[in-house]
Amino acid sequence: MAFLSSGNTSSRTTSRRPGATIELSTTVPRAAGSANPSAGPDHPLIGGLPAAAVGAAVTVLAGWVLAAGFAVVGWLAADPGTLWQALGVGTQLWLLGNGAGAVLGATKITLIPWGLAAVFALMHFQFAGWAVRRSRAVTSESAVLGVVGVMVGVYVLAATGMTVLAGDLASLPRAAAVSAVIAGLPAAVGACRAVGFDPIAWLPGWAAPLPRAVLGSLLCLLVGGSGLLVTSLVLAYGQVGALIDALAPGVAGNLALLVLQLAFAPNLIVWAAAFALGAGFSFGPGTVVSPTDTDLGLLPVIPVLAGMPDDGPGQPIQLAWLAVGLVAGGIAAWLTLRPRPGARLDESCLLGGLAGVLAGMAFVVIAWACGGDLGRARLAGLGPRLPELGVLAISTLGLAGLLVGLGYGVVRLIRR
Repeated sequence: MAFLSSGNTSSRTTSRRPGATIELSTTVPRAAGSANPSAGPDHPLIGGLPAAAVGAAVTVLAGWVLAAGFAVVGWLAADPGTLWQALGVGTQLWLLGNGAGAVLGATKITLIPWGLAAVFALMHFQFAGWAVRRSRAVTSESAVLGVVGVMVGVYVLAATGMTVLAGDLASLPRAAAVSAVIAGLPAAVGACRAVGFDPIAWLPGWAAPLPRAVLGSLLCLLVGGSGLLVTSLVLAYGQVGALIDALAPGVAGNLALLVLQLAFAPNLIVWAAAFALGAGFSFGPGTVVSPTDTDLGLLPVIPVLAGMPDDGPGQPIQLAWLAVGLVAGGIAAWLTLRPRPGARLDESCLLGGLAGVLAGMAFVVIAWACGGDLGRARLAGLGPRLPELGVLAISTLGLAGLLVGLGYGVVRLIRR
């Protein structure tokens, strides 16, 4: 409440004239947790749900333009077919980025380029924040649910509709599931961030640190996988250059080749992290790439594959990468226990081990999503070796988390 008065003033006294007035202004309090406190007559806004639908539609269009542009660049480099056929290939790439798979001639590709999917996810993240800030919902929770629901519905409808038009009905369930994840997770994070809504606050106190702990552990694994991938390419720099010279793709071809490898870079990072955990990965039936043994055979002429290890027993230096899993499990335990300085010794052990196990399970799910086929026969069954990864990831991260929790509890006990 603001008070504004008018009257004569002097340096010594203050007097009020009989005709003086006092102006009062009031404000209307908003309900706690309202989604948009600025919405009102002075702030004309479009509704959050129409904005969410527009954002999802723009993401579909922009994603298709991006995929079609890449196909056109490849067409300019090799000049196979017509421009219309190149746009058809771009549509197949868009479908592949949304989990539906791509049919190129007689070849069916199911390996999702998660670099391309990450671009789609980033657009959903931005549009969800923009839409929820324009919502007139009473509470933040209802605004987030409404915006995320509309964006997921529109995007899944577009992905499944284009899959049906492409005639690939077998990929329909996969396209619906993957497109829902690509739209739903980033949209939920973007909407919650825009309105300051923290769903983690709904968890019980002992479980509240677990989501951030799992996320931190996964980030550690991905950083370790990135380090392994970059190190392998640096050591094989000469072979990478030789493959590029052998391809002689020209300027447009080099650009298309670079974009193609960047599109699959997240997959390669996850494969490298699986290698660092000891499970390794396969590049076709009967092949294995692991710290202890490598059996590959012939590989496609792709420059990034020059970083693959040579056939035969693993080198001792490769075993040093196994420390990545131990560090990731330790980080999960530390992030879980840091907000609980008063935890008992048994609590520290259990929570640390639980955080490591959950992080290992989450990584196995990610690794499963990063596998697939690049074709038939020799190019089928690419990706991490899931049975071995399930055992090693969960046990390594869980044991590391348990030991760090034990050490944390002992140190706190000694200090007390």
